[in-house]
Amino acid sequence: MKNLILSVVCGALLFAACNSTSNKNRENAEILYKPKYATSFYIEKNADEKLLHVFNPWQGAENMELIYHLYPREKEITAESLPMNYIPVPLQRVVCLSTTHIAYIDCVDETSTIFGVSGAGYVTNEKIQQNFTEGKVKDIGYETLLSYEVIAYMKPDVVFAYGVNGEMNAATNKLNEMGVRVVYLADYLEENILGKAEYMVAMSAFYNKENKAIEQFLEMAEEYEHIVQKVSETTDRPRVILNAPWRDTWYMPGEDNYMNKLLADAGAKVIGLHKGRNSSPISLEAAYTYALQADYWLHPNSMCVLKELEITDKRFAKIPAFLNRKVYNNTRRSTSEGGSDFWESGVVNPHMVLQDLVHIFHPEILPEHELVYYEQLK
Repeated sequence: MKNLILSVVCGALLFAACNSTSNKNRENAEILYKPKYATSFYIEKNADEKLLHVFNPWQGAENMELIYHLYPREKEITAESLPMNYIPVPLQRVVCLSTTHIAYIDCVDETSTIFGVSGAGYVTNEKIQQNFTEGKVKDIGYETLLSYEVIAYMKPDVVFAYGVNGEMNAATNKLNEMGVRVVYLADYLEENILGKAEYMVAMSAFYNKENKAIEQFLEMAEEYEHIVQKVSETTDRPRVILNAPWRDTWYMPGEDNYMNKLLADAGAKVIGLHKGRNSSPISLEAAYTYALQADYWLHPNSMCVLKELEITDKRFAKIPAFLNRKVYNNTRRSTSEGGSDFWESGVVNPHMVLQDLVHIFHPEILPEHELVYYEQLK
């Protein structure tokens, strides 16, 4: 309890420091980028620096705002003399705690600046894998079990982090004490797949490549919306059951979850959903009842063949989607350790993810499409 209180207090001080510093000299700030889909960030311009605002960076956070000052690297200012929310740009050395951060950086062709990742075996990016093999990229561990010595040796400009219920606060404080700056991004909390993708613009600000990222994002969003319009012209809405048992528990997403909205855009209807956004457990009996009503079965954990499902529970072999071979998983592009590119480059290619799903549910709309992230279980 003592450690928990200390973590919360330190976290509160961190946010207060960021905001109190950032409220000074902002009278002339103007909006540089206001997202169309994302709700947890925007970018301002103030003289020769940019201000990245990030809101409520983890679940349960309320009325939190982090403001990062991105100032020109060529300024004759030593980073050590500035508050921890001042970041010299363009970045030269970074650590990524999420594969989505890798994808955003790759979008602006700056993968070479990544020197540390969390869980290298789960990363699908070929450049990162090659650099890891050659020793140019280090695996720095997971979340609260980070290898601080390795990070300190790298001397990164920034560690890009994500927060889960504020659990990273203690790690953030320790990194700050070491002189390592931490930037929280809230992309994983966005409730729209285009909002998640739009974070490529937030990341591009750290490399002074906003124009490139904005152009790329707008083209992608336009393609996505075009496909949604095509799907809206059909009235057929196949029913879908999601996920599979994990340690004897079946988790179902809430109706406000971005996955439900994505599948709705693809012209499908997810059954068995509950109120809210977060995933909640349901009994195997309830899940089996829902599955009997489903036309398709998606995301059965990491399973890639139907036999695995049958071994898990013999009843699954009697489910219509199983019998009709309409079981699909987002594991087509995976690593040997179980990492899926769906959760990496798929985040910055929502139009391609949507194309996969539309081809599965409505092949007549995109008959020539070949699956990129999804595969049919045999």
